[in-house]
Amino acid sequence: MLKNRVIASLAAILMAHGSISDAAMNLSQDHVLNSAMLLQLRPGMTKPQVQTILGAPLIPSNSQDDRWNYVYQRRVGSELKEQRLVVLVFENGLLKSVRGDIIPVTSDLPKSHTADHAIAPNVITPSKKTGNKGLNKPPEKIETGLITAGQSSNAKNTSKPANKTDAVAEGGIIIDGEKLELQLDRKMRSTGNASIHQDKQDIFADSLEYDVLNDELHAIGNVRVEVDNAKVTGPELRMQLSESVGEMRDASISMTNPMTSILQKRRTVSSETFARRLGDLQSQQIGSNDSYTSPDGLPVSDFNASQSNNPFMLNTTVRSTKARGDAKSILFEGEDKKRLIDARYTTCEAGVDDWYIKASEISLNDYTDSGTAKNARIEFKGVPILYTPWIGFSFNDQRKSGFLAPTVGSTSRSGFEALVPYYWNIAPNMDATLATRALSKRGIQLQGEFRYLQDNFSGTSNLEYLPTDSLSSETRYYANLKHQHRFGNGWSAGYSLEKVSDDQYFSEMSTRIVTTSRINLPQQFNLDYADENWRFNAIAQKFQTLRQDSYPYERLPQMTLVGNKYYGDINANLYSQLAVFDINKNAPLTATGDPRVTGTRTTINPSISIPFARTYGYVTPKFGIHHTNYSVNDDPYKESTYQRTLPIFSLDSGLYFDRDFKIAKRGYSQTLEPRLFYVYIPERDQSNIPVFDTSLTDLNFSSLFSENQFVGNDRINNANQVSFALTSRFIESSTGTQRLSASIGQRYYFADQKVTLPGIEPRKNNSSDIIAGISAQLKNSWIIDTFWQYNTDNANSVRSTISGRYNPEPGKVLNLSYSYRQDSIDQSDISAQWPLGRGWYGIGRANYSFRENRIIETIGGLEYDAGCWQARTVLQRVSTATAEANYAFFFQLELGGLASIGANPLRIIQRNIPGYVSTGLIPDTNQQSYYE
Repeated sequence: MLKNRVIASLAAILMAHGSISDAAMNLSQDHVLNSAMLLQLRPGMTKPQVQTILGAPLIPSNSQDDRWNYVYQRRVGSELKEQRLVVLVFENGLLKSVRGDIIPVTSDLPKSHTADHAIAPNVITPSKKTGNKGLNKPPEKIETGLITAGQSSNAKNTSKPANKTDAVAEGGIIIDGEKLELQLDRKMRSTGNASIHQDKQDIFADSLEYDVLNDELHAIGNVRVEVDNAKVTGPELRMQLSESVGEMRDASISMTNPMTSILQKRRTVSSETFARRLGDLQSQQIGSNDSYTSPDGLPVSDFNASQSNNPFMLNTTVRSTKARGDAKSILFEGEDKKRLIDARYTTCEAGVDDWYIKASEISLNDYTDSGTAKNARIEFKGVPILYTPWIGFSFNDQRKSGFLAPTVGSTSRSGFEALVPYYWNIAPNMDATLATRALSKRGIQLQGEFRYLQDNFSGTSNLEYLPTDSLSSETRYYANLKHQHRFGNGWSAGYSLEKVSDDQYFSEMSTRIVTTSRINLPQQFNLDYADENWRFNAIAQKFQTLRQDSYPYERLPQMTLVGNKYYGDINANLYSQLAVFDINKNAPLTATGDPRVTGTRTTINPSISIPFARTYGYVTPKFGIHHTNYSVNDDPYKESTYQRTLPIFSLDSGLYFDRDFKIAKRGYSQTLEPRLFYVYIPERDQSNIPVFDTSLTDLNFSSLFSENQFVGNDRINNANQVSFALTSRFIESSTGTQRLSASIGQRYYFADQKVTLPGIEPRKNNSSDIIAGISAQLKNSWIIDTFWQYNTDNANSVRSTISGRYNPEPGKVLNLSYSYRQDSIDQSDISAQWPLGRGWYGIGRANYSFRENRIIETIGGLEYDAGCWQARTVLQRVSTATAEANYAFFFQLELGGLASIGANPLRIIQRNIPGYVSTGLIPDTNQQSYYE
């Protein structure tokens, strides 16, 4: 079968690149050949059979000789593209071989003579004695994907036949060259820009010889093998072609993965959203967990949870991934597999030999985009920096089992540390990482992480274990187990369990402030249900508390049922909850020496609303009943039950105005959006009701339009009040981008405050503080967000925050912010990533508290990007909630995505510098020159 495929394909010997002889041919044959005729040739054909197919030879008097000459022509439309002298060699009257040579394209050919892509030639009708029926029909039109012509003699043969599969069966072989010779049943030879093509493999050389019977290819001179994105070059190649098994000595290999695109998100939010999130922010210490980042890792000022503002997406192209190497011998071991003997491998550009993996043997698998190296050492700038008997790596960061590069670092509390991880790719949806961490001051710690992901469930398990701490002589551990499971029909469940051996574990064993600032570790189980109208959640939650003055209530359990449905224009809503509150037995007593109150709380809050909406505005009246029942223990007022029932009425309304205008010939649309919100709730004495999970909300553009100023069900404020706000937006007409949003608002009270939390004085004034916010996305790459809360009674600022980001391109970002809260927070924050020239980048952050006159957290570092490797060093100082400041030093050498040596500081940098982009991901268009 192989022989027949080869002959059928190579009979079209007409296709070749090459030089044109100076000799001209005098054409006098019956007609000109085309590829359809040549493809009918078979070895062993008699001369009459050949003449039936091709007609008489060029010189009819030579029809009895053993060499017949023809002329092959290829046309595109009426234009003659290629002309070749075809020589048929007979032996004992039977067809033996075919050869072809380029000849000049002449213009004096008979008009009736045609070839490929033209009208079929006048094929000689065979005699009735031949028995060949149908040969007088024009041959079928065949695509000339087999044919690549039109290049000059000094042009290198680099093109590949187009649409090979249209003309050649799978596994078929196509051979090209300036001079071709085919012994139909034995060998094929091609010289001068020779090439041979089979399926997705293309081989180029000065000369090629292919043994058909033994399936052996011998290529000599400037040999090049191309398969997909890989290219192997060398002086000589021997290969069993159909199996892709062979050897090339003194060879080089290069691989290129195409450039990929990434999306960089730049989001702006309305001032209401920003102010609401800012209100949440200011209740925390700047630099603590989640103080600056949203759930998807974006900074608060750039994160918009709603869909009202579409994010502006910046599409950038990342540098393509390139790799190259050389070896004394490259063994081809089947499709997609190669083995390099005494080899070097790097991702640096040709001529840049900054680093190499040198190994006695490197195996590459193009199908899995992965490789392994034996007896490997990594040399950087000619200096060996790592040796391993075996290492596995990926061409494109695909997962692969094997030892990962070790990391090293140093902290003031644990000393020098080295981490040696092993990655286990268990399955496409399951993996594990096992590691040994050596701490010079504490001993050997074992670490493990297990991750899994199925259609209906997923989870992670993290364990850290230090058998004996050399400093404390204690066994220390950390465990974090998470799982979520979807059962179908809207039901799901899961758990999150976290525990450490002692209160100082994070401050002494971790370097991240997100971790070291943690005080309460949750241990909880959850059960959930959701459909179109109903949502149910049940949770059982306890905590491990690491600071003795912070024991939150445990919920054992808490069940919440929420329903929402429209009946015509009427919206019906139900909120209900049952919560059982308990306290840790180690919690301190109250100021009076009594245990803290515990108990069960039941809440039900049905309501109906009727929204009336038009294009110019809306009005929404709402009425509800809020009922709460308590059954308590250890009540200081010696009560066992409490009840509270309150009616709640609210009226929400707003108008929309807009106008179009121009600034500097640029069109804009301005909106004006006034909003009025009225609430009435009668007064009920709630002073004896215990407080389990309730706190007073900050005043912001979310709480300004809420019915209850308290978060939680233990307090419902009395209210006879109206809130007013005015928002104006400036939107660029051509792009729809919101360039500016400004809001101002205030609440007016018609009744005194009667309901408060214990220890909080009731409000005396008849209006709230004024709040204002501005969010701007400027044309000069600045994003600015501001918030201000002003007390009109004493003419003082209560809260103020201003933040700005300058981010003209990836790799250039400057963040500035200032936050103030009366009697609580007075902090500034500055962070940046900026190019310094010649591949160098500076990174840093400083978070300073003016109130405490101390630095909360600082980092400083340098990055260097050489294209095929990056180096970064970072020094960090962290003030923790449970211990004194901790210092950490990180150094990482990243070698083209193949190996990373040292402690990885990227998470620390990304958390501290919003907008940071790793130097290895900065697109080519924004990349500095490395070797200026």
